[in-house]
Amino acid sequence: MAAARCNKYFVTALLSLSAACLCAQQTSSAVHRHPVAGQPASNSSALLDQAEALLAKRDYASALPLLRQATETDARSYQAWYDLGYAEQGLNHDTEAVAAYKRSLEINPKVFETNLDLGLLLAGSGDSEHAISYLQAATQLQPANHPDASRARAWLAVGRLQLNRNPAAAEQAFLEAAKLAPAEPQAPLLLGELYANSGKMEQATNQYQLALSGGQTDVRAQALRGLVNIAIATKHYGEAESNVRQYLATSPVDVQARLLLGHLLAAQGKSEEALTQLNAAGAGDDTVLRERADLLTALHREAEAIPIYQHLVEHRGNDAQLRYEYGLALLHRKQWAPAEEQLLAAVKLNPNLGGAYGDLAVAADENQHYDLSLKALDIRTKLLGDNPGTYFLRATALDHLRRYPEATQNYRQFLAAANGKYPDEEWKARHRLIAIQKLK
Repeated sequence: MAAARCNKYFVTALLSLSAACLCAQQTSSAVHRHPVAGQPASNSSALLDQAEALLAKRDYASALPLLRQATETDARSYQAWYDLGYAEQGLNHDTEAVAAYKRSLEINPKVFETNLDLGLLLAGSGDSEHAISYLQAATQLQPANHPDASRARAWLAVGRLQLNRNPAAAEQAFLEAAKLAPAEPQAPLLLGELYANSGKMEQATNQYQLALSGGQTDVRAQALRGLVNIAIATKHYGEAESNVRQYLATSPVDVQARLLLGHLLAAQGKSEEALTQLNAAGAGDDTVLRERADLLTALHREAEAIPIYQHLVEHRGNDAQLRYEYGLALLHRKQWAPAEEQLLAAVKLNPNLGGAYGDLAVAADENQHYDLSLKALDIRTKLLGDNPGTYFLRATALDHLRRYPEATQNYRQFLAAANGKYPDEEWKARHRLIAIQKLK
């Protein structure tokens, strides 16, 4: 039976489109992988027949003992070891799966599917170095089915793993994948991202355009995002806006595309139109809500933004940047007490949020919490340095606390730094210096 067996099972990785990570959705699919010519019939054939019938039903637990018995019956059956690795992986026994795949390759290292699946499994566990070795081996072998598409998948996996380690090697891998599967959009999408990250905007645009013609909704959306980012970076908005609008004509409910169009319009100063697009994106998506709140704040419509931020904070209270944005909106509406609360929460969540300390100092000062204002200013100074605003705010807080020598020093530092740019505050500083001098 073993010599005639043609049904073999392996994990086909549905590679993610993000270049940041290698995420594999694994599905079982029957392939035809012929055994090595002249290989003798195996004593484990009957056991493999039973096990593979169970694997076809994804009944990995029932197949596992049969496959273990098969490897004991015929320890030289690379097919039995491969199927055992497949079953172990199906049960999330990754360590055991790796060992079984390696044993299969010790017996027969020239099987494409085993090298591919082992490489993908190792990549998923973070062992990129060894994963690359097996995946590169797979690119040089002959798959049993769909040889060009299968080898293209292997090259894509190599490219993803090399992206942050060796961009030149990643580029070459993606180009190889594109040659093997020119109609598939994944390679140009990843090349577009690679070129964009390295500042090669013209090449990135060409690749994103190729991906955009691929026809798959998720790929088109990511290609559009890449084109929009390039358009914003290079201030060439027209073509990207046209592409997004064309896409929305065929996929009007795509929330991400609405967000992209909103970004493009906002970047061109078309804030009201951008807001219309965000409103059309729907109210149930937190990402859309946040974009809407940010845009409303940019339009000085904080009264409309504040309820949105409040809703978002109730669900995502550990987001320091969100707390900061909420606090700023409250600050602009002169709601000093809640602004202080949100800004204080923001810097507790992220102590390196330098700009937030200055705004916290303002809110605390308005709430007559002068000690807190001074502490916030001191941290801001350590992170970002001083400017005329920090000198003046520190001087007034010290003045309120009757710490006149320190207040005097900061008023003088403010006047030196201001140099006529802030006439109202400079007038106040000079008069306070005169008043403090009379107190001596």
